[in-house]
Amino acid sequence: MGYTDNTELTDAVSARTRAMLTPKRWAHCESTARTAAGLARRFALDERVCYVAGLAHDMCRELSPETQEALVAQEWEAIDFLRNYESMKALLADRNFREKMIHGPAAACILYRDFGVRDRTILESVALHSIADERMSDCAKVVYISDKLEPRRSRPLDAEEKLGSLDLDYLFAYTVDCVVRWFSESGKILAPYTQELYHRILAR
Repeated sequence: MGYTDNTELTDAVSARTRAMLTPKRWAHCESTARTAAGLARRFALDERVCYVAGLAHDMCRELSPETQEALVAQEWEAIDFLRNYESMKALLADRNFREKMIHGPAAACILYRDFGVRDRTILESVALHSIADERMSDCAKVVYISDKLEPRRSRPLDAEEKLGSLDLDYLFAYTVDCVVRWFSESGKILAPYTQELYHRILAR
């Protein structure tokens, strides 16, 4: 299936994502997309890319793990360009966290298969939104940040101020720090790769 213009693609992705998710998670995706578009304007990035990726990032979140795995196996071509990213290697190799994070790569595969998306920035932004990577494009960083700090999230009191004032690299670092703190405070186990990324950022 092909899409002839940006509006048609956005509308189609929006409709599919909404149909696949509960109202609560759909509202999160909408809020992520709006936040991403706002940051894209601020940082002079492609608003459409960030908005579409924000809409689609959790598209597969409520599919069964088996369905997500099948999508990635069948449509690996969509994300093969990410095979040498340390984040993707870690996501696929970690048995404990793969099931929680495979929905990103699966959603990228649906965008590739069903919507004809070949824009690698969109595919990267969706595939890596759960785990992050220092090599990510600026648009992918924006989607990662927006997923974690959109207004519907439980977020730090200074999050809105930081979204409007920090440059992109500092905002990315701030977001990773927020994720680490949230996992620590909740008692949940953080993915080892994210912990390593956090320490590398601190070292700089």
